Amino acid sequence: MKFADKMKLYRHQHNWTQQDVADRLLISRKTISSWENSRSYPDIFMLVQISDLYHISLDDLLREDHEMIDNYKEEHLVKTRKDRIFSILYVINVLGCLYFVMQSLGYLKFISILGVNLKMGNGILLGLFSINALLLILYGDWKKVNVTIKTEIIVTLVVITILLMKLDSITFSVGSNDLKDFITGFLVSMKSIALTILIWLYPQFRKRERIGS
Repeated sequence: MKFADKMKLYRHQHNWTQQDVADRLLISRKTISSWENSRSYPDIFMLVQISDLYHISLDDLLREDHEMIDNYKEEHLVKTRKDRIFSILYVINVLGCLYFVMQSLGYLKFISILGVNLKMGNGILLGLFSINALLLILYGDWKKVNVTIKTEIIVTLVVITILLMKLDSITFSVGSNDLKDFITGFLVSMKSIALTILIWLYPQFRKRERIGS
């Protein structure tokens, strides 16, 4: 028997409507309908909740439905792949942040990369690290980030931006060279974002590295 049929059977045995089950699981009736029509499957956490609700084992819920098991295997593979990419992006971001800090402290002032103009080399590296930082944000897990933490992230971003501007002695003169000011502001913003996510995504990096190992 498929999972969808089992959900209908167990619900009918308790004389519950879809809304009754939804209220007990703290989800929407539409989600219950989706499960009972094989349009989607619950996640592992919700499977445990269903198991407790109907007083049946997880083995009974999963048994015989090979399509559902294959779906969970595919989800696991996708999550493992995303965690691996996230870890690689985070490590690259660490290197990028080290580069930004060394640059701001003046340690790269006399370095020429393979004969390439230093300013051009800095621009290329900054562009690559900026793209990496944006990809890292996309691969981050933001579902459990509450309003308080989001506020703290914004405050961190503002503080780091101010510190970078002080460290690099950056000033803006509106009207005299707007393009230069825009580029300077963009570069400072990307450095600030990279350093901010270095701090706030570290717990996710540790957790996803531990799960993947």
